[in-house]
Amino acid sequence: MFARSGLAKALTLGFCLLRAVSSVTQEQAKLRQSPTVPNLPDVKREILDLVLQDQWDRCIDMFGTDPQVPSCRIQPAVLEHDAVRHSKARELLAEGKVETGREYFFVALLFQHSGDPNELMLAHVLAVTAASKGFFHAKWMAAATMDRYLLSIGQPQIFGTQSRMENGKWTMEPYARTAISDALRHEWCVIPLADQERVLKAYEQGGADTSTSTADCK
Repeated sequence: MFARSGLAKALTLGFCLLRAVSSVTQEQAKLRQSPTVPNLPDVKREILDLVLQDQWDRCIDMFGTDPQVPSCRIQPAVLEHDAVRHSKARELLAEGKVETGREYFFVALLFQHSGDPNELMLAHVLAVTAASKGFFHAKWMAAATMDRYLLSIGQPQIFGTQSRMENGKWTMEPYARTAISDALRHEWCVIPLADQERVLKAYEQGGADTSTSTADCK
């Protein structure tokens, strides 16, 4: 699978920009038995619950002070849970209940885990829609889901958001590096080629997860 630790974890590294006041008790936060629930007036609770559980299944407390849940292991049932969440998300989309930019972003986050090209393209369209509605943090996801879609159909990525281990070495191939410019990458909140190479080297040296998103996404 492309992306060193998954697209969701890369996104989580930038979620400090999305944080809101938590509504959980201090005791719940300490025990980490359930995800931190933020106060987001622009997101319906049913959509918020879906994305919180999506991330919790991947050992990420999306809005927690420390996103990584300690002593947590991703369980095989996560794929079954994903299928249920995808079904519910499609219902919400069909009913017109996904409306705000942040809601489109959260639903895109659900579908970007898929290995199905059709669902990856849906995630891309949802992320673009989120950005068009003013939720600009979705730009990087739009780029990443396009890369993921291209790789899923056997084509090279164009933004450079995805990496994988092959024959004991980290690689971004196949990658059409000259398909777009660094200026266009920046428009979609993706770091330039030179910085991407530094990210790869950090991976090879066993460094911490490094996002390919820019710090000034807007």
